[in-house]
Amino acid sequence: MTLRFRLFLWLLLALGLLLIPLAVLTVQQAQSAVQSTLEQALLPRLAFLQSQSGGKPVPLERVQELVQEFGGVGFVFNQGTYSFTSRGDYLPPEDLASTIALGISYRGVLGNTLWVAVPREAGGEVRGAVGLAVPLLEVSALPHRLLRLHLWVGGGLGLLAFAVGAWGLSLSLRPLEAVSQELARRGPENLEPLPAPGLLEARPAVEALNTLMRELNTALSRLKVQEQAARRFAYGASHELRNPLAALKGYLEVLQRRPSEVRALSGALRELGRMEALLEGLLTLARLEGQGRVEARSLELSEFLPAVWEGPLEGQGTVRADPALLRIAVENLLGNALRHGGGATRLVLEPEGKGVWLWVYDQGPGFSPGMLERAFEPFVKHSDSSGVGLGLALVGALAQALGGKAQAENPPEGGARVGLWLPSA
Repeated sequence: MTLRFRLFLWLLLALGLLLIPLAVLTVQQAQSAVQSTLEQALLPRLAFLQSQSGGKPVPLERVQELVQEFGGVGFVFNQGTYSFTSRGDYLPPEDLASTIALGISYRGVLGNTLWVAVPREAGGEVRGAVGLAVPLLEVSALPHRLLRLHLWVGGGLGLLAFAVGAWGLSLSLRPLEAVSQELARRGPENLEPLPAPGLLEARPAVEALNTLMRELNTALSRLKVQEQAARRFAYGASHELRNPLAALKGYLEVLQRRPSEVRALSGALRELGRMEALLEGLLTLARLEGQGRVEARSLELSEFLPAVWEGPLEGQGTVRADPALLRIAVENLLGNALRHGGGATRLVLEPEGKGVWLWVYDQGPGFSPGMLERAFEPFVKHSDSSGVGLGLALVGALAQALGGKAQAENPPEGGARVGLWLPSA
């Protein structure tokens, strides 16, 4: 059962609960009003007849005049006896005589007949009464006429109200249809946020859906990065391990012929160390590129860095970072400055925005224009470098894992500087 159908059913039920009790109440009130009007018309006329009789019983001929006007049958009650204007078996209400004896006008319904009587007083005592018994056929038929009227007029108006309400509900549900159509048009790779619907009640659901799509987009991006990292690892490992494996094979062949050759053994151990360092760097890079943010805590850099760097340190700053990962990043910055820039000259802490830059300055020739733009890509290195080009790539991956960024520059005073920006604590 669709939401639209359910809403239409509820609308139809609400209209029924409104119109049916209203129709019943209207009929009851109309019937009561007609009967009360008839009583109020009869009582004054009867009282007038009684006043003209001078305390004597009203002649039936005078009562007959009222009968001709209102219908029914007239009667005179005198000394416990009823006299009627026409012949017939009439049975007055049992409480009529007792009510009249109290000097009170009588109004009552017996069957479908309205009995109305006015007491006659003489000498301060009640001597009898004059009254009419009027059939209530018209009044009894009134509910049926009114119900038919309600069925036709009220039913038509109810259908009109239902049509207007259904049209309004359809217009109100259009934002949900727009969201459904937008989702149907999209492909599985389109995880862009949905526009806010015009229906306020639907906004929490759309916002929750947008949150889910953002999380899915983040997860897919992370999977894509992991896939790229795995491909880079496979390519880099196969490419970079080819040379040390070839050299190691040559050294082992020499040792096979001459087991006492010290230089061959030394070369084999050197190549093994190079392969070990390469594999460790590749594994660390792949792990960092594939993971999201790491758990971090507040670190005061002026207290943390002296354990890694013993040279000049300028400035101060407090950041949020993982101590182990930050230590690896700083060691790689210092190692890169030592290999390519003649060693680090100073470390500078420079606040910027909502974070702090950690700059490592060296005294080397600086980055070439082509290298400066690709400094943090894996396996990018100087042509005369003996490394494998993973040091700054690890720094970039660590910066991303710590919620920061990395940057390389050639300052005007010469040399180079490589920086790591981390969010402030």
